[in-house]
Amino acid sequence: MNDSERIAILGGMFTPIHDGHRALLHKAFQTASHDGDGDGYVIIALTATALAKQTRSDPSHAESLGLFDQRRDALEAELDKLSSAYTASHEIIKLEDPHGPAATRADVDALIVSPEGKAQHRAHGLNERRVDDGLTPLEVHTAPFVTADDGVRISSFRIRNGEIDAHRRLLDK
Repeated sequence: MNDSERIAILGGMFTPIHDGHRALLHKAFQTASHDGDGDGYVIIALTATALAKQTRSDPSHAESLGLFDQRRDALEAELDKLSSAYTASHEIIKLEDPHGPAATRADVDALIVSPEGKAQHRAHGLNERRVDDGLTPLEVHTAPFVTADDGVRISSFRIRNGEIDAHRRLLDK
């Protein structure tokens, strides 16, 4: 990474990895690769299990998400396939607080979020915090919603419930 490279950041659980996550990752690599000088850089903040327990409405739900190292390995395997289409390099870091490095790193340029209202609200709050701390607000880039074959938004919850697979297809119950 060099000083003039464009840095995009995103975060999440990424389990199980599905086409909605892939849309977020593509948006991050597009943003970092095609804007600014250099090849670009993407930071993927993978939620630590302890943070997942703190932020979930049902903390026991975090246990079903898998161990951090397993999620990291699955994400790295996905990134190995996806990132080859872009010039940007990447790193996976452990997200241990709700705001992560997007709130504090002056070198980050863009935050990649889902189109959900909750994610948009968090992005707005994060930028307010950055401004309060004397940092430049991040550009917010929104990945598109990805829907399953039934027209309903894809989600990890729906996959774990056996409604759809990771590629949007409906499953027989």
